[in-house]
Amino acid sequence: MAGLVVVVAVVVVVLVVLLRRRYVVARVRGHSMSPTFHDGERVVATRRRHYRVGDVIVFRPRHAAGDVAWRIKRIAAVAGDPVPDWLETDHPVVPAGRVVVVGDNTGHSQDSRQLGYIEISGVAGAVPDRPAPEGS
Repeated sequence: MAGLVVVVAVVVVVLVVLLRRRYVVARVRGHSMSPTFHDGERVVATRRRHYRVGDVIVFRPRHAAGDVAWRIKRIAAVAGDPVPDWLETDHPVVPAGRVVVVGDNTGHSQDSRQLGYIEISGVAGAVPDRPAPEGS
């Protein structure tokens, strides 16, 4: 009986580790993604190899030292795309390994306008498709 308990415990630990490598649970903080996501809502992001314009991603900005909170934003441009007019930069296109992000509620969003490019290596995953609200 004790052996069965150990086997079950090991299986549970292995499953938890595998699930944590594939999925990230994050809490929406603030109103930057309203009306698509609401303050306090939990989202599950799935790790991917490739991201595209329109994907909602969960990430941690590299240069936000000490910031442990996940950020949730929509991708506005991916590597090789023209840089959006609203982003002040010297680059004509988004550099390799980076994306441009913006909140759905742009008036209340800290996004690439303040954070700059987001490195793909800092992206934890994408939230299952929810269309951007009209007018975004």
